[in-house]
This record gives sequence, C-alpha cells and structure tokens, in this order.
Amino acid sequence: MNFFLGILGLLAAADFFLWWQSARLLGRRASLAARVTLHGFFFLQTGVVVLFLSTVFSLRGWHLLHALPTSVFLVIYLWHLVLVPLALGGHFLGITAATAAGAAHRVRQWLLPPPPALPAENPPTGGPGGLSRREFLGTLAALTPPLLTFPLSAYAGAQSKTFRIRRIEVPLAGLPPALDGATIVHLSDLHIGQFTHGRILRRIVEATNAFHADLTVFTGDLINGDFADLPEAFQMLRALQPAPFLCEGNHDVGFNRAGFERIVKGAGLRLLVDESGVALVRGCPVQLLGLRWEGPQNWQNRHNEAPLAASMRHLLGQRIPGAFPILLAHHPHAWDYSGDIPLTLCGHTHGGQLMADEQHGFGPLMFRYWTGLYSRPGQALVVSNGIGNWFPLRTNAPAELVHLTLRRA
Repeated sequence: MNFFLGILGLLAAADFFLWWQSARLLGRRASLAARVTLHGFFFLQTGVVVLFLSTVFSLRGWHLLHALPTSVFLVIYLWHLVLVPLALGGHFLGITAATAAGAAHRVRQWLLPPPPALPAENPPTGGPGGLSRREFLGTLAALTPPLLTFPLSAYAGAQSKTFRIRRIEVPLAGLPPALDGATIVHLSDLHIGQFTHGRILRRIVEATNAFHADLTVFTGDLINGDFADLPEAFQMLRALQPAPFLCEGNHDVGFNRAGFERIVKGAGLRLLVDESGVALVRGCPVQLLGLRWEGPQNWQNRHNEAPLAASMRHLLGQRIPGAFPILLAHHPHAWDYSGDIPLTLCGHTHGGQLMADEQHGFGPLMFRYWTGLYSRPGQALVVSNGIGNWFPLRTNAPAELVHLTLRRA
C-alpha cells in the first residue's frame, strides 16, 4: 500500500507542478477559452488522482472510479503515463537550454559590449489575438501537452477494440505422431475491466470458436484486478469451445490470491494452480500443467526468480508418464525452469507494449522472451502479446489471438 500511495503522490505532485508551470506560461492576457481549457484539464487530472487515493481508504471511492467513462480513463492513463514524462522532460530541457543561453549571452556581452540601441522604426509585431510573440509561444507551450492527450486517447480507444490473428507452426522433435497437425488457440492477458469488455469479448469468442481447435488455453490475467468483472469473464470463458484450461496471472491474484482461486474454481472453470489436467487430443493424452503466479512481487525484487523456480520443481513432480506435457505459465521466464517439457505457453509481456520495432523497446529491456516463438533443442516457447489491455496504447506490439499448429520436427 505504501508503494501505491507513493506513486499516486508523485503523480499528484507532477500534476500540480505542471499546472503551475503551464499557468505561468499562459500569462494573464490569454483568452478565456485558453484559460478554461488549461485549468479544466488539470482540474480533471488532479481530481481523478485524488479519487484514486480515496480508493485506498474507501470502497465508495472505488465505485466512483469505476463509474467514470472509458474515454475519461483513456485521457487519465495516457496523460500520466505518456505525456507527463514528456512534458516534464521538455520543461527541464527548456530550463537547461535557457540557462545555457543566458550564460552564453552574458559572456558575449562581456567580451563584445553591444553598440548603443537605436530607436525602432517599426514596433515588433505580435502573435495572434494581439499577443506578443513571447505570449503566443507561451500559450502554445502551455496548451500543447494537454491538447495532444485527446487525439492520442482517440487513437488508443480505437486500437483497444482490435486484435490480430497470429498463426504459428511449432516444430517439436518429440511430438507423438497422433498430435502432428493438432491445433491450439492460445489466449492471454484479457484484463477484463475498464478497457476490455462487452463487444470485444464476443468477437474474441467468435474468432476462437471459428477455428474448431483441439485445445483452448488461457495463460493468465483474466481480469484487471476487480472481482466485480469476474461474472463477465465467466460468461466469456464458458462460451469458448473447447472449454479452456487456465493458469493465473499477477493481475488476477494481486489483491486476493485465495479469493480469486476459490471463486474461479467454484465456478467450475479449469483453473490450474500448481496442478495439472488431462485432455484427450486425437486419441493422445495431453497433460496441461498450470503454474501458479510466482513472478516478481515488487519492483525492487523483480530479478528474484527463486519462488518461480521452486514452484516449477513442485509442478514437474506431477508429470504423468505417457502423456504429452504442455506448461501454462503467465511469466515467460518459467521456460528456463521447465525441465524437459517440450512446449511452454506464456503471456504477461504484452509483446513489450511500447516497441520502436520488433527488436527494440520495453520487451527486451524487461524480459528475456517477450513475443512469438522461441526454440532450443527439444523444446519450444510461445509468448503471446495478449489480447486485452490494462494500458491502452500499444506500438509495434498488437493485441493478438495466437493459433498454434504442432508439427513433428
């Protein structure tokens, strides 16, 4: 909770700082429309941060938060997670540049004193609306970051309603002959909640069922964290054919692990928590092993994978002789502890979420494996970009439904 409060406190401080600086840039002669736009925007941003803070102490605050329209959430998220860092960076770069320019000007004046000033024949022209050039540029600098939030939010909103079909053939040397050509629909990271609900879920069901796959699997983050979204999640999962096997993700269990596991299993869904289930595929037994979430529990311990390794050792002890094993794990680093399991399916990375291209971005900065097919002798890993959204903007990491075809190598 202290970490959460600290982050919200930093966001609130950033909002107030930028509000103050933007008001200074705007000046006193700015139009009423410019002042209303600026102050209304920052009032909205700081008000929602305060509402977030209230959720720590009151369920009423949580209910009020969830009553906000999705469009408002998009503006809030993208402002704080994209444009605030850019605005702060621009502000401090501006201070640095102005300081350097001022120092250079003073040195130049000392070395080369300026000649006496002559009366100007023509007074300098101002900017639009009678503003001086300085006032016009200040107004532009003050309003540009807030106004950029809205087209960016519109783009993100449209993007969150789309996903691609990604077909991957997975060659496996030890694949039983009966499973050559078997198909799996791999879903991950739905994050059912503010950004993923309603019509998009129905489209996912339609796309999944159209494949008539041999198996359907889901590798964690069913919800974005609110148990109130579980009924819609259950309705969606029950509509999938064949019925999916599931493992859990960090957003599922972040606030109440025992509660999530109890409710999902009580609903009759095949959630595997350090457990396994068996499906008969084309006459061949396939053992699905579901790893409980044992990813890094906080930012400071993000490189501590000892709990993940221990959980994998426990799961490997459940192997059934004669069954073809498939590991379902939310965090892709589970592959490094998967023993001799031939196929591992994971999510969690969102494909890197914000990538400059296929190889550069947050994916390789944060994970050893972040999207698509990875192979080593006798084993394969497939990491899904996920099909839902907790953060509504993606670049070069599209939401996806993954359709796998198993092949004998």
